[in-house]
Amino acid sequence: MPITETLSWRESYEKAIQESDKTKLAGYVHETEAGIFKRFQELASSSDHHEERAEIEGASAGLLAIKIHKLGWPDPTK
Repeated sequence: MPITETLSWRESYEKAIQESDKTKLAGYVHETEAGIFKRFQELASSSDHHEERAEIEGASAGLLAIKIHKLGWPDPTK
């Protein structure tokens, strides 16, 4: 089920953290990953934004935990 509204990566990550419906949750996870990818592309030409890069790293780890523990996806680290 696609998420119809366009959210920033932070907003979609917050929605993913709070969502319990697995279908909606998967949509928020994918939307967050796409937003993070886009934002990394925007930041690629800048050496600034260290705080946001750290936030993105934390959100990426959080998304992995959501995939494994809430969605039941296999753990790629095992």
